[in-house]
Amino acid sequence: MGVTNNSLWLCNANYLDVREGKIVENATIRLQDGMIQDVGCAAPVNASAVMDCSGKFVTPGLVDMHVHIVWDGGPAPVRTMLDEGNYVAAFRGLANAQACLKNGVTTVRDVGCPDDVAIHLSHAIRRGIVKACDIVPCGRALQITGGHVPEVGVIADTSDEILKAIRYLKSIGAKWIKIMATGGAYGPEEIGPVLYSEEEMSLIVRESHRLHMKVAAHALSKVGIINCIEAGIDTIEHGAVIPEEYLKKMKEKNLAYIPTLSVYKDLSAGHGVIPDNIIAKAQFVVENQKKTFKTAMKLGVNIALGTDAGSPGYGPHPSVLKEMLVMEEYGMDKATIIRSATLNAAAILENDRIGVIEPGKQADLVVLEKNPLEDLQAFSNIYAVVKNGARV
Repeated sequence: MGVTNNSLWLCNANYLDVREGKIVENATIRLQDGMIQDVGCAAPVNASAVMDCSGKFVTPGLVDMHVHIVWDGGPAPVRTMLDEGNYVAAFRGLANAQACLKNGVTTVRDVGCPDDVAIHLSHAIRRGIVKACDIVPCGRALQITGGHVPEVGVIADTSDEILKAIRYLKSIGAKWIKIMATGGAYGPEEIGPVLYSEEEMSLIVRESHRLHMKVAAHALSKVGIINCIEAGIDTIEHGAVIPEEYLKKMKEKNLAYIPTLSVYKDLSAGHGVIPDNIIAKAQFVVENQKKTFKTAMKLGVNIALGTDAGSPGYGPHPSVLKEMLVMEEYGMDKATIIRSATLNAAAILENDRIGVIEPGKQADLVVLEKNPLEDLQAFSNIYAVVKNGARV
């Protein structure tokens, strides 16, 4: 996404220092050429562009680490995606990415799409052809025959097929590799089966890291998650059953947990909309996620916010506030929740330009009417969004 050449001053702002988890009052934030130039500087005497933020609260742009950008969040998003085809899916993905941006989500990581649509959409956004939130794309998810949601996957059953798929995805611009390590709640398969062996997962990690890509794994069952952790997969997505000893290993290895709590809570309560077998699997996930999430917090495992936005019965993009509220319900404090959607996510993405309000950082900001440290619902009352230094 192209940057603006105009300067913008945010005056009289109360901004959130996400590192310390506190509000810094009555500051001026100077933006220039898409970057934060100064924080706390004196207000300008004569400036061409000033946003008066008196009584407002400024946070870094939010990051959602787990979305399916082309899905619509209706009862059957996969069916809708197949009926519409890839060209319409791309336009739907663009509309969803624009909705994210308007609602303060300035970066998303897409973890599974048909025919690598999200990769091509990310190219168009980065080149300034269209305006939307930034997309960090995985492309199609690696999986075995009979895996989880094959409609957004590339089948790779053998070592040669795995290597070829990773290398192809790298060649067209994938930034991460996503794998389906176990079955899932949404689909005909059971949660338990481990879809890749530990040896195959280790191969995926070695090749991806060699090509300067990290790996995310859809993983719900105990054995599947243990295999992921032993192999060194960078982010465990969903993570229903993670024994305490393996949460400790995650911390030791600097692996991250992306729990996606609210989507399973919604699925588990989807009677009359979601099939009964999916509801039963989601209820199993919810029961175990509550325990895993609390233990991960206690142990200091790196947790970042991800939603599974676009998933069945989950509603329209974005879904970040829904996830924040469930994280709070399960025991995480507000400052830590916001950090999980800003600084923590940026670190996992290895993007040191976003996630914090400091000089030299990318000017992706959200201006709120109320203090989010008092009520996370503040993110539903947005005064302005700034992307790359320009007001959206």
